[in-house]
Amino acid sequence: MSGFPILDLVVGIIFIYFLLSIICSSMVEILITVGKYRAKMLEKWLLTIFDKEITTSSGKKELLGQAIMDHCSTTALSSKGSSNSYMDARNFTEALLEKVTFDEKNPKSIAHDLTNIVTSIENSDALPTELRRVLLSYASEAKANYAAISTKTASEIDLFKSKVETWYDTNMQRVSGSLKTRLARPFTFWTSVVVVLFLNADTVSITQYLYSNPTARAHVAGQAYAAAKDTALIKQVQNLKTAHATNDTTAQTMQQITDTLSARVKTLRSAEAALDDAIPLGWNNRIFKNSQGVFCWWLIPTKVAGLAATILAIMMGAPFWFELLNKVANLRGNGNKPEPKKEA
Repeated sequence: MSGFPILDLVVGIIFIYFLLSIICSSMVEILITVGKYRAKMLEKWLLTIFDKEITTSSGKKELLGQAIMDHCSTTALSSKGSSNSYMDARNFTEALLEKVTFDEKNPKSIAHDLTNIVTSIENSDALPTELRRVLLSYASEAKANYAAISTKTASEIDLFKSKVETWYDTNMQRVSGSLKTRLARPFTFWTSVVVVLFLNADTVSITQYLYSNPTARAHVAGQAYAAAKDTALIKQVQNLKTAHATNDTTAQTMQQITDTLSARVKTLRSAEAALDDAIPLGWNNRIFKNSQGVFCWWLIPTKVAGLAATILAIMMGAPFWFELLNKVANLRGNGNKPEPKKEA
């Protein structure tokens, strides 16, 4: 407790928003993990960009994107014809160049220098024209940079591969943005609606209750100040910041998916434990009697406004509320103004 009722009230509301956001974010992460949406998004990108057919070492015809997915450098335990949730930039580059430089007439030959790679790219029909021109410009830049280096610590091929890896990482950031826009945000919205309605998380009612009950306000504020220093919560927030980033998620086996779900269930339980009877959550007969009917509560403007405010707050995400909680908690960390000394 800070000694400032308004500050404790604000911290308590922020803490409740944070816990509800943790619940929703955990549920969304479970949905994305079980549905394997990261792998599907990465697979769609590969098949869209690399949509030309090539001849594999076995003599079969297949799309270049499909060949990259099934390459030994990129595949892990994913099934044939499907992508992993994550593909390392270096492994992707190796798989791409191996497929582009593959020679049907001499299968055992490899590209020994950048000149051979450039020749293979120029003669390849498996790459889109724009991408072929981009790769050739990277090769030209790599040659120029290599010539300008006085101390040769890397080869021309290494410089060229690093540029391709950067191009891949940039595209993965855009894929991650698409995942967040198309799936994560809609999932978060509908999950927050379900959680708020199920828990009856009414911002107006909670604020009024904490304002008029100093004991409950102090209890919730104390939990909030403790949470701001909780290393376990800090780690969870850091994980949530990169939870929807395709290039920050390791390839998951079934055991890893099970472990992820177990961790998320623990997060849900810990958050629900913090939302105890110190605040008015849940439905009861009093609410229905005051609304003059079981299904008439939604006709009360303040009730609808309170539920809508909570939903909008949850949409901001747990990292946002946790950072705001830390900033507000720092006001308390400065301590109260010392009282003047009394003369004897």
